[in-house]
Amino acid sequence: MILRSNGTPTYHLASTVDDVDFAITHVIRGEDLLSSTPKHILLTQAMGAELPTYAHLPLLMGPDGKKLSKRHGHTALATYRDAGYLPTAVVNYLALLGWNPGDDDTVV
Repeated sequence: MILRSNGTPTYHLASTVDDVDFAITHVIRGEDLLSSTPKHILLTQAMGAELPTYAHLPLLMGPDGKKLSKRHGHTALATYRDAGYLPTAVVNYLALLGWNPGDDDTVV
């Protein structure tokens, strides 16, 4: 769980040590890492550190229905700016990502 067979640290150990070392208070990551959270909590507690608050967001999906990645092409903010998207529209979209408050309200 913490070391690979070759002696190098796993993602779980490296990530948790970094979080503790940098005094991270909030961990916001994709829902694909939800199952890793109990391991990270155990490691954090074993180090005697304070637990951060965890949040897991839905993954961004490409047009092919797969997790968004570099193979899907440009995803830079400049791409959306150049296409005419308003900055507040992008912020609102990201703030509500995966969540529907049940109305037409905007966040910003």
